[in-house]
Amino acid sequence: MRLSIKHFMLLIIFSLLGFLYGIFADYYQEQQEHTAEVILGSLQDDMSEISYLLSKDIQDKKGVRTSRALLDRAVSNNDFIKAIMILDDQRVLLTTDPHYRHAPVKNAVFLDPALSAQEQLSGNKGFEGFIRFYQGKNLQKLTLVFLFDKQEVATYLSHNSSKFLINFGVMPGLIILLIWLLLSHFIIKPLERLRQYAYYQSEIPKALNLRELESIRSSMVQTFSRLDNEQKELFKMARTDSLSGLANRHALNEHLKRLIADASRKQEEFAFLFLDLDNFKAVNDALGHHIGDELLQQVASVIAEVLRTNDFVARVGGDEFVIVLHDYQSLTELSHVIERIQARLKMTWVIQEHPINITSSIGIALYPKDAEDMIGLMQCSDIAMYEAKKKGRDQHYFYTEQLNVTVQETIALDKAMRQALKKDEYQLYYQPKVNLHSGEIVGAEALIRWISPTQGMVPPDVFIPLAEENGFIVELGQWVLKEAFHQQVAWKAQGIDLPISINVATQQLLNDQFELQLESLLEDTGVAAQSINLEITEYLFLDQNENNFNVLSRLRDRGISVSLDDFGTGYSSLSYLKKFPIDHLKIDKAFVDDYNTPDGAVFLETIVKMGQSLNMQVIAEGVETEEQARYLKQIGCIYYQGYFCSKPLPVEEFIAFYGNHQACSV
Repeated sequence: MRLSIKHFMLLIIFSLLGFLYGIFADYYQEQQEHTAEVILGSLQDDMSEISYLLSKDIQDKKGVRTSRALLDRAVSNNDFIKAIMILDDQRVLLTTDPHYRHAPVKNAVFLDPALSAQEQLSGNKGFEGFIRFYQGKNLQKLTLVFLFDKQEVATYLSHNSSKFLINFGVMPGLIILLIWLLLSHFIIKPLERLRQYAYYQSEIPKALNLRELESIRSSMVQTFSRLDNEQKELFKMARTDSLSGLANRHALNEHLKRLIADASRKQEEFAFLFLDLDNFKAVNDALGHHIGDELLQQVASVIAEVLRTNDFVARVGGDEFVIVLHDYQSLTELSHVIERIQARLKMTWVIQEHPINITSSIGIALYPKDAEDMIGLMQCSDIAMYEAKKKGRDQHYFYTEQLNVTVQETIALDKAMRQALKKDEYQLYYQPKVNLHSGEIVGAEALIRWISPTQGMVPPDVFIPLAEENGFIVELGQWVLKEAFHQQVAWKAQGIDLPISINVATQQLLNDQFELQLESLLEDTGVAAQSINLEITEYLFLDQNENNFNVLSRLRDRGISVSLDDFGTGYSSLSYLKKFPIDHLKIDKAFVDDYNTPDGAVFLETIVKMGQSLNMQVIAEGVETEEQARYLKQIGCIYYQGYFCSKPLPVEEFIAFYGNHQACSV
């Protein structure tokens, strides 16, 4: 059967159209798969980030519930997440959506690498990861599950379908009309070139002679160019920090994957630096976040300028940066690079006419010596950075295993210390204050003791410094005040009306709620303010400002006396002794022990005479021998406390001691 030209051309036209539609459909499917890969990749990146943050913050399984806000924020920030669950085996510890109360079936959250991204998103309910953390020295593992919002995923995947149908559905109809009217070889070749371009997106075809075909060509060029630009912009946005313009955590993760693979193959080392600006919060609080943001932008610019072209820098938090250095010959050379970075950051910055001086602390972890993956390197460098801050800031510190052990022990102690308060493991011991001349017990100092059921007596010099460092001293100090106040009331009811001295940390004294809490305790317990003596240290006077003076003055006006503890060991100065309302000077034990040397004797005598001239009572601490007591009495010291009279005693023993031994005379 012979075909007519009309039928032949129609056959060719419809054959070509079918061919083009097949190409366009294949391209559309390819774009959909790429979009699905981007969605799945962003979810996996979020999974990695949240897993890292939770691994860093969680200390035990009960503490998982404190992470609810982080998970809720992650769900709200990612439209493709329906819910996030944390599982202990098949038990749900935490979920952001109460509708999901049971753990999903394992095969419903398993990402099969054999399946495409679209198949993963459409076939699975979600996917799972893991949270690893140390509870004490034991590694614990929880399951982190992301559940897909399939409706949102479907909406996102189908977003460009209408544009695709308009661009590639109507235009081919025009092709039919043009080819039918022209019946010319001028159409076949241009269509072939367009087919090549649509399929391979290689070289852009030259302008066509026919207006309609040129319109098709231009539309395709614009569409592919727009899609290409959108992909590049999406790629850039997903890997760039919006404030500083540096790489973000996702880009850092990708860079490290490549670098670790290369370093592993070549058996090379590289350095992972965690940089944190010192006291940056003070800049935000004093000058505003807009100043802080501009400072961060300039800091980021300087860091990028100082680094070599093959080094890498990313901003991973508010004022936190990660720098990856390699191609150095020795740790000395590495230290020189780090010192150069810190020296540049130490300059005076001028932000909107505000001069700002800021320093940085840097922790360094080495691959593969300290860790072999990003999470491990981040944790090790973070530990080292905090150690650099402990050493005084404005320096760098290399991670060591011993340092890690110390940090883990500190974390365990911090946890146990806080639990001890809830379990009533703390007790107050009382040490008598004695009149050297009469031997009469004139007061008692309340001293906190931790009686652990597993470790026994935990020395105060073990847990008190940590409590002061992490701020727990405020809560612990409030407990001490409450217990001491109630004890004074109980003693008074038993006929023992002794003033009680209570140690108050500088953080606690300057806390906004301290005076209100103290006033409330006085009213609730009925303790006479004159029966309370607060012992402070010289650290309060490092900043001799009006607020510190006013706090002490209000205490004095309320009738509470103030003792300056450990005088001579810190910021000793006559200026604050004259200015601040202080009632008692307590001479530190170190100087009492040195009484029998010429210099020590002169120092003790000077303190006693100075206290007398300033109308302050002087109390010697740590008196252990009769010789020390006699010497102190000889130079005019009135009061003392120490083992010569009694060690600190539990409540019942103190009552018995007070009743049976009223005089500790010399």
